[in-house]
Amino acid sequence: MKKIIFSVLLFCACMNYAWAQRFSMYNTGTLYDSFENPSQAAFIADTTKNYALSFIGNANIYTYLTGNAQTPIKSRIFLNQENNAAFTSGQNQFNNAFVQTNVYLGMIKMFASLSGRVEIGASYQIKTNARGYASDEAVDLINGGNNYTKLVGRNDIFNGRAFYEGFHQLSLTYREKVTRTFMLGVKLSTLLGIDYNKMVINPSSVGVAGNRAVPLVQGTYQATYVDGRYPKRDLLPSLSNPGMAIGIGATFLAPGGLILQGNIKDLGFIHWGRRAATYSFNAFDNTPTNGNGQDIFRETITQNGYYKGFTKPIIGRAEFAMAKKFMFGKVLYQPTALVSQQLYGQGAALALINQVGFGKFSASINGIMNEDKKFDTGLQLMYKKPNFELFIGSEQLGNTFNLYSANNDNLNAINSTRSHSGGSIYFGFSFKIGKLIERWKNESYYPDGSEQGPLGKRWNDIFNH
Repeated sequence: MKKIIFSVLLFCACMNYAWAQRFSMYNTGTLYDSFENPSQAAFIADTTKNYALSFIGNANIYTYLTGNAQTPIKSRIFLNQENNAAFTSGQNQFNNAFVQTNVYLGMIKMFASLSGRVEIGASYQIKTNARGYASDEAVDLINGGNNYTKLVGRNDIFNGRAFYEGFHQLSLTYREKVTRTFMLGVKLSTLLGIDYNKMVINPSSVGVAGNRAVPLVQGTYQATYVDGRYPKRDLLPSLSNPGMAIGIGATFLAPGGLILQGNIKDLGFIHWGRRAATYSFNAFDNTPTNGNGQDIFRETITQNGYYKGFTKPIIGRAEFAMAKKFMFGKVLYQPTALVSQQLYGQGAALALINQVGFGKFSASINGIMNEDKKFDTGLQLMYKKPNFELFIGSEQLGNTFNLYSANNDNLNAINSTRSHSGGSIYFGFSFKIGKLIERWKNESYYPDGSEQGPLGKRWNDIFNH
């Protein structure tokens, strides 16, 4: 288990690529679904109790790596061996890496009113997003390689970019059934930044210092801590790096039983404070000469820096989904087609989620096409009662099994170069307490579902007058 956790961290440290929220929980009716997609309901009248809770019970981890770096990095992680034989030199081969984590430390939601089916909630989560794009030569350098003599004079071989952000997110949600067919939800968040790093290298080359070849790189590097001096207290929530974000979700029940859903997620920013540093480095003008290639690279990127806060948008996404329920006796089949686009920077995905349910049990087989046109197959298992839910799944079933085999020192798994390597696991549970939500209030009044909350009444004022 420690090796798997370390692999996630190493993917992030080596090439830092991230994705945001994954897709398999769409239309599951879980507490997790209602916080990630705020127009979704977590309660059902006459069926569930009126408080839903989960503590340290919902997490999503996703890693992804393409290119020739797969075998060298797995060898370093699982065998603690340096194996750079797979890297090419001067052939313009690049590697992509993705890392995303989303851990809810606490969620609580209350059914507030039968009028409009109003639900309000609060949550605390920690998220990381990372993304990286680097050449074989650059990853070889990070992994300890030093043989660049034959590349002296070649241009742009270390060009690349890397990005990482981590933050605490404290949120309030409001969901209302505005009309019989239209539901609206809002998620307002306060963000407390943990760490931010961004590096862009362009141009680059290999030069000669003394009697040996050294990497020459030029670019910018932004960081919120000095390399190797990360205070553990910075992992705790603080107001040093404040930010805000908003999420908006809408669900429409269209004719023919189609369920249409749209979400804008994590549209926001963080202001990284006074310890934030920006470096404009240029080894072409000032080349360090002490240490190996890796040490020279690290020293180079921290040249010519200054400390000043900066404001950066966080990674958000726009998503649209279409679903429909089919009943075959007691068996439910619900397919959901989804398209997702990153709001800041590049990043698109397509997903098809096939959920099959029978009583309290359900399973879904999911296909996801990511922006690199790499296909993943996922599997999810769920046990769901009105007042309790438990689920586990992976959106990279084959790759996760490969990573598990590599963790057991399986040389075939370690040495295999696939279309992409990585791993994914998510799991969660929640339960409901309190009073049963009952529509009967007295003999003279029976809520029939047409009652409206504040948004619904305002909707009528605008469109019906």
